[in-house]
Amino acid sequence: MIILVQHGKAFSEQEDPERKLTPEGIYETEKVSKFLASAGVKVKEIVHSGKTRARQTAEIFSEYLKAPSQVQDGLNPNDDPVIWFKRLGEIDDIMLVGHLPHLSKLISLLIFGSTEKEIVKFRYSSPICLVRQEKNWSIMWYITPEVIP
Repeated sequence: MIILVQHGKAFSEQEDPERKLTPEGIYETEKVSKFLASAGVKVKEIVHSGKTRARQTAEIFSEYLKAPSQVQDGLNPNDDPVIWFKRLGEIDDIMLVGHLPHLSKLISLLIFGSTEKEIVKFRYSSPICLVRQEKNWSIMWYITPEVIP
């Protein structure tokens, strides 16, 4: 199982050059994190790009899911999705917190074998869980803050 998450809503570069999470971004990430924890979702580790907005998002998920978080290469917006496509063949129970268009291309590569077909519209702070059956990946669930009571 892998979980892909686009970072929470962040300030624009004009408002904050560091692009920290907005209060709404923090709230939504906490809301989703609490929900996943209460549902018993477990991951072994949470990795992120190192950009402030991704780090903050990963730290919130880490707090609620009780999993360590760390920076990993290959998760920046324009990084090659093949890097993580190859790694995920050997890794399980991990959450990747990253950016668009990278995450969109990665999920398309995992499901279709091509980065050109868009399979899902990512939303801030909204995890998408994928499971692998032999060599094929499929989407198990997708949670957005709006569907959580």
